[in-house]
Amino acid sequence: MSVEITEYKPLPPLDSFVEFYWTGGFNSGRIPRFSQFVMPNGYVELIIHLTDLHCDLQSGTSWGQSPDYTVIGLHTRPYEVRFRSHVRTFGIRFKPEGVFNLFGVPASLFSERFEDMESVLGRSFRDFCSRLREAGSIHQQRNLTHQYLLRQLNDNHPEKTYLNFAAELIRKTQAASRVEELPGLVYISRRQLEREFREKVGLTPKQYMRIARLNAINRYLLSGSKLNLGSLSLEAGFADQAHLCREFKAFAGLPPARFMESVERFIVNV
Repeated sequence: MSVEITEYKPLPPLDSFVEFYWTGGFNSGRIPRFSQFVMPNGYVELIIHLTDLHCDLQSGTSWGQSPDYTVIGLHTRPYEVRFRSHVRTFGIRFKPEGVFNLFGVPASLFSERFEDMESVLGRSFRDFCSRLREAGSIHQQRNLTHQYLLRQLNDNHPEKTYLNFAAELIRKTQAASRVEELPGLVYISRRQLEREFREKVGLTPKQYMRIARLNAINRYLLSGSKLNLGSLSLEAGFADQAHLCREFKAFAGLPPARFMESVERFIVNV
């Protein structure tokens, strides 16, 4: 395989703000100009390169090597990643609202783009990354990450707000809840909820729910289950099969059946 990703659940209390730690190996075959498209999944990815070999990302109209410590914000469309050699990484997959809770920086700052996380967080973050790169095992890397994020949590004294509950509700229920129902479920006005999502997450609740639903479809498509778009459309909250296919094509660029035929072109972290 050209892509190998292993995920590790964080310990409490960080699991309220972090979905996974993960290790990744990309382009293990060292294929020249190897390229893949990353499917949006509703999370913010922090990628710490463990060697001097990095992926290439597009900024505007130009391509270049990604920073040593790259944060990739929420995307609403697949984005391309290119590899010139074998790339090894350690990653942290943040719940988007958790970025603000841990660092005091809104995920909206990185919407549809990437940034050098060292320039955002400064010296203490760089020191943590240096120690992580020197760690001899994944056990040490996870411990270092837990300690660093726990210090951030204690320094920022975050309180879980209605934004945290609403975002978690969207991820858990996907099609089971409607956007119109969210304010009543988290006891806040629709206007306030919309404002908090835009300011802290960078998307509206409706946009975020759309990503969550399509992420659930990707989970089903990759499960190995026999493809039944009619049943899937109803379970995922779409009006019918045609509605599902239109939404998926707008999201991924391909209808579900064609996506499965070329799934090796995509990195899908559901």
